[in-house]
Amino acid sequence: MKMRFLALALAAMIAAAPVAYAASDNPFELNNATVDELMQRCFLPQELAEKILDLRDSLGGFQSWDDLKELNLDAGTLSILASEATISGIKTDCNC
Repeated sequence: MKMRFLALALAAMIAAAPVAYAASDNPFELNNATVDELMQRCFLPQELAEKILDLRDSLGGFQSWDDLKELNLDAGTLSILASEATISGIKTDCNC
């Protein structure tokens, strides 16, 4: 009976946890991020952090959050990234 109560209490606490993440007071630029930064600040596994940086390198840098769609990241991961990082986009000298 006690175990059932504890399990129900734990489930209630998890359900009450906020889904959205607070924006960081000190966001980092995703176009300059390292694997370690993604792992430590966003709690990403190393393999996913490396995939994000590989995509960034193949694109020549991220222009917007839409660039990450190619990785099919879940909403929770995107929410964490967006709360901890910014994407300033790539500056060009082109007047096109």
